[in-house]
Amino acid sequence: MGVFEMVVLIVLIATVGEIVKNRAKTKTRMEDLEKRLKELGVADQLKRVDDLEQRVRTLERIATDKRSRLHDEIDAL
Repeated sequence: MGVFEMVVLIVLIATVGEIVKNRAKTKTRMEDLEKRLKELGVADQLKRVDDLEQRVRTLERIATDKRSRLHDEIDAL
């Protein structure tokens, strides 16, 4: 193995090592972030927002619907 091949091999090993190290660091950061988001209750807040959006859609549909359907839907509730 010549000097050139040795240099290329060393650079390749160093590059792969940095990639592996950065990937592990990123994975750890993502796990920490997910843990903090769970602690803050972000998932619960997103579910509440989705529920509120569904309610608004229902109210918009009721408000723009004909009177007979409005009466039927109110009775159904």
